[in-house]
Amino acid sequence: MGILDFFSSEKQNNNQNNLFSKSELENLIQILSKISYIFQESGSIIGGRSEKMMSTTRSYAGILGYFYEIEYGYGKMIDIVDNNIANHYLLVKSAMFNNEHKKRTISELSNNWSDILQVIFNFELDSNPIGNKFKTMQNDIQKVTEAFEKLSGTKCRKPQNPLDTKPKNITYNPYNITEDPMLSRGHTIPDITSVFAQELIPLLSSAQSYGRLSKDTVANYAISMVKSYYENAGFVPMVIIDQITGQINQVTDMFQKISYSPYSSLKEYVLSKIYR
Repeated sequence: MGILDFFSSEKQNNNQNNLFSKSELENLIQILSKISYIFQESGSIIGGRSEKMMSTTRSYAGILGYFYEIEYGYGKMIDIVDNNIANHYLLVKSAMFNNEHKKRTISELSNNWSDILQVIFNFELDSNPIGNKFKTMQNDIQKVTEAFEKLSGTKCRKPQNPLDTKPKNITYNPYNITEDPMLSRGHTIPDITSVFAQELIPLLSSAQSYGRLSKDTVANYAISMVKSYYENAGFVPMVIIDQITGQINQVTDMFQKISYSPYSSLKEYVLSKIYR
């Protein structure tokens, strides 16, 4: 066997250990890129999250791009995506060189992708152009879901219909939180993440200094926002809980250096501290 044959054989053996082939990764990256542009076209998601969803899906494309270019050495990311995706990838690649960050990012893939699946599902519930585009991509979206489950080693959550109400055995509901879809109509909050950041970040800094749990600091702040909404409206639709906890998680995501990562079940934790 010649030296070139030897190295060719070694490369083939290494590729056999990869979770994805070159063509599989290229396809997954293209799917995520397409989804990011659909979110870009979506205008305004409740709570002003269109830009966030677009950026998040491009980050997922960048994570797979890291495997494509760095981990597996299949080629250059810039050769298979447009400039928008390529520029976003550079930021993701830089962060992924930190082993601790990379490990955490991969372990949280399924859980975080579940949030995207829920947003996509919500679009599909209504007869609208964006929802219809997602409906035509179901097979591709499933490919991404399976890929992230393979990478993270955990299953994604199934999307839930927000209009399906299930009676809860609750004896204490001080803020009159309701899942009645009729009462949810017309209730929304604007994108006030900048306000949340201004108020919440100092609280997190103080909690860190005194050794208090960041999770409780964030949850208590969210509850204060729920209380404020109740004092103005007399009740709180569950969709408002979704929007408050969603925007607060965006703030904590932007300021992870304050020793807090977005709590995947912030909504459930907040409700557990309210309900009795």
